[in-house]
Amino acid sequence: MGRLFSLLIGISLLISCSKEEIPMYGPEHYVQFTDIWTDSLEYSFFFYSWANDLQIPLAVKLVGDPLKEKTKFVIKVVENETTAKPSQYGLPEEIYFKPNQTEDTLYLTLKKVDLTRKVRLVVEIQSGGDLMPGQTIYTRKIIWFSDEVTRPTWWPEGGQVEKIFLGPYTVTKFRKFMEVTKVGDLTDYNYDERRALALEFKNELIRLSEMGDPCYDEDNSLMLSSVPVLGN
Repeated sequence: MGRLFSLLIGISLLISCSKEEIPMYGPEHYVQFTDIWTDSLEYSFFFYSWANDLQIPLAVKLVGDPLKEKTKFVIKVVENETTAKPSQYGLPEEIYFKPNQTEDTLYLTLKKVDLTRKVRLVVEIQSGGDLMPGQTIYTRKIIWFSDEVTRPTWWPEGGQVEKIFLGPYTVTKFRKFMEVTKVGDLTDYNYDERRALALEFKNELIRLSEMGDPCYDEDNSLMLSSVPVLGN
């Protein structure tokens, strides 16, 4: 369904922008996202179990001469293509592009409110501010979010995380790991950083066991017994 939706949007956007000519430099100023609309974003609150809302960065760039002062532009929700409820997201009341730079970042808020299924938020840079929308294929962003349980790609079966740091993956163990470390994504963490988090997790499991409140995994085995990281 997501691919079909993106394809339909893509056809309409490609048709509408086929004859666009926007100058890279000049007195007129345009703003657009740094990635085209097909580069949709996807988030799951499962990886941020401690959070009720997420601040999502969206990178934008300026087309035209650098600005001399902060300048307002407009981003709105495309309501007829959005399945998320208004209570599940938030946009800044006013958005400005900073002066003397070619790229900037704005933040949207995703909220874990009645999130029983995957939903879609579509936002678009529109006219109405002091900066004009840029190329059509760069003015729209599709964001999917949910609370779905999914195995992270950085914890594959037989991989480094399983063999050296955290042991076999289970949903119960992953939830406990995130609860303890407040980290749900180790993609950009190096070896030492991953080891440090694994030790933090292991030491907390040891502490709980010594207090008489051990953690059990989904097969009723002691979770501590399946965490292989060495050290303390």
